[in-house]
Amino acid sequence: MKKTIITLVASALILLVLNGCVHYHTAKGNRYYDALGYSKAIHHFEKIYPEHATTEIECKLADSYFKTAQIDSAERLYHLAVMKQDVLPHAHFDLAKVLMYKGMHHEAVQHFKEYLKLVPRDRVAQMLLSSCQSVYHRYRDTTLFKLKPIRKQEFVNAFSSIEYQNGAIFSADKEVFSGRKTSSWTGNSYLDLYYMEKDSSGNWMKPELLTGDINGRFHEGPATFTEDGNTVFFTRSNYFKRKLNANDQMESNLKIFKASFVEGKWKNLEEFPYNSDEYSCGHPTLSKDGKTMYFVSDMPSGSGGTDIYKSTYYDGVWSIPENIGTSVNTEGNEMFPYLHEDGALYFSSDAHNSMGGLDVFITYFNGWRWVKPENLNYPLNSIKDDFGFSLNKDNRTGFVSSSRASADKIYSFEKLPPTFNLYGKAREKGTQIPVKDVVVEITMESTGELIKMISDEQGRFNMKLNPETSYHLYCTKFGCFTRTDHLSTKGLKYSEDFYADFEVEPIVINKPIVLENIYYDFDKWDIREDAAIELDKLVRVLADNPLIDIEMGSHTDVRGNDQYNEVLSEKRAMAAVKYLISKGIDSKRLTYKGYGEKVLVNRCANGIQCTEEEHQKNRRTEFKVIRVREQ
Repeated sequence: MKKTIITLVASALILLVLNGCVHYHTAKGNRYYDALGYSKAIHHFEKIYPEHATTEIECKLADSYFKTAQIDSAERLYHLAVMKQDVLPHAHFDLAKVLMYKGMHHEAVQHFKEYLKLVPRDRVAQMLLSSCQSVYHRYRDTTLFKLKPIRKQEFVNAFSSIEYQNGAIFSADKEVFSGRKTSSWTGNSYLDLYYMEKDSSGNWMKPELLTGDINGRFHEGPATFTEDGNTVFFTRSNYFKRKLNANDQMESNLKIFKASFVEGKWKNLEEFPYNSDEYSCGHPTLSKDGKTMYFVSDMPSGSGGTDIYKSTYYDGVWSIPENIGTSVNTEGNEMFPYLHEDGALYFSSDAHNSMGGLDVFITYFNGWRWVKPENLNYPLNSIKDDFGFSLNKDNRTGFVSSSRASADKIYSFEKLPPTFNLYGKAREKGTQIPVKDVVVEITMESTGELIKMISDEQGRFNMKLNPETSYHLYCTKFGCFTRTDHLSTKGLKYSEDFYADFEVEPIVINKPIVLENIYYDFDKWDIREDAAIELDKLVRVLADNPLIDIEMGSHTDVRGNDQYNEVLSEKRAMAAVKYLISKGIDSKRLTYKGYGEKVLVNRCANGIQCTEEEHQKNRRTEFKVIRVREQ
């Protein structure tokens, strides 16, 4: 009996200790998670998972894995969570985001749809669902950007590089071994700002910490500089000296600070006047004159997540920040703005039509609002996070940051113009038989420059086209109808191939050529809209071949009075000629004749039973060349 009592007491004590441990790790994990300390939250949640974790903790652990780039672990846990009855709807949304991050857009669609059944008005989910369904558009032109990674092995993460003086400034963290304070989000060192230059061979040299008061004990992040390079606005954790202005173990909000370059060091730190202990401000970017700042904040009354705000400097004072509006800001996160001197605003968003994580977008202010942001597509963007875009002074090269290679890395890029190619083929009309020795003259409309080509044995000709240029094509072969075409690359942002298919048709005097789809209403001769479309093609033939004269001929079927049919057909032929004249064709080149039912193309004569389709073949309008004048 005594032994039993001792056993029961021991079991109770073990249970009490166990429950205490579960409660301890749950509470600590939640505290770190709520304060964005994901790496430390993982440590505590893993102590109680899976034996003692709720579905809520399972989702928080999955999200912590996702936030620390442990994507496979996040996917596995979310898949387990969404099968449970007590799971919250947002787990489907989060799983879909993870699947997008892995490039599994088709699978993500299912979970976005499940989520939208439960939360149908979530605009971010609607946008990302649409993005998953049209992700192939992001690969429409892979030649516009050429990326090259900047490999600096001493850093774990490096991002938000911006051109400065003879090099670049960026933010980075390092692996922590022992004895140093670490970021509770990543488990790495806190972020600092670094400067690096290139050597004479174009290789990036060893980065150096910015000197002075700019780098402190906690995070220093994305920065922007005035035109002279002597003033910086940068992102920093909310701390004073060695103490975070939050609780003693969690990350704080972010703030914008200003510093001046004095005697080789960054000094005289000042806070942006609209910083707050209650929300974050960060990621500043300046206009060329230094009087307009765009930055990111999660201050109240925003669209949701982080939004982009604008403040202007006038008479020594920064204006109250203004949200730039819902055409840019969504319920998701808009971050890392970069304002170019031409007025273009680049930024990253995990909503809009993102490929997966954050994508880089561009927008312009049209005088009264920001236009719909445009995704800069692959390869600048990927299914991972892409952000920290900036252009160098040459407007051709720049930097972008990306997590596509497991951690945040800086890539230099070269911005390339779109490429345009013309591929043409000359073939016999109505066949695929190639025609060689067709002369193709291509004229650049802006300069009048003429490029002349001859079709080869396969009837082919091709050339490279210039951006922002219009061309006139003139295709001819002796004794054949000349054909012309017009094409333009003006306003085209993406590479594109143009195809010119020229039908070569000999000119045969008095050979009728049927104009397809020329129809008239019963007992009428007016030119209908559908007939006008076909006659416009003849207008083009006559314009391309100014030395030919033609006769327009109209025919009826045998039904009806012979004389009536002849009169009706003549009126129709005359109406066609009048239409051609109205389009600018010289009346001296045109004659007309109504043939009534005299010239049939099939067996459907008087007294023969025929289908409507057979009669229709006789109700036709033709033209024939009656003369080719000398030049």
